[in-house]
Amino acid sequence: MKKKQLFATIVLATAVVGALGAAMCVIRKNKEKRRLAAISDAGYELAYDLHYPTRYKVK
Repeated sequence: MKKKQLFATIVLATAVVGALGAAMCVIRKNKEKRRLAAISDAGYELAYDLHYPTRYKVK
């Protein structure tokens, strides 16, 4: 493999890994946002973060 092809392959692989990392970050943030919205909509009598603090830990 020539140096240019190797460099292009490395750049492409880095871009793909970066895109996957960004997508995973967005998915995680959306999941946490939905979870927090469900907790706040539940009210105080069903506050999951109070009853199950280890499971619903806010980072």
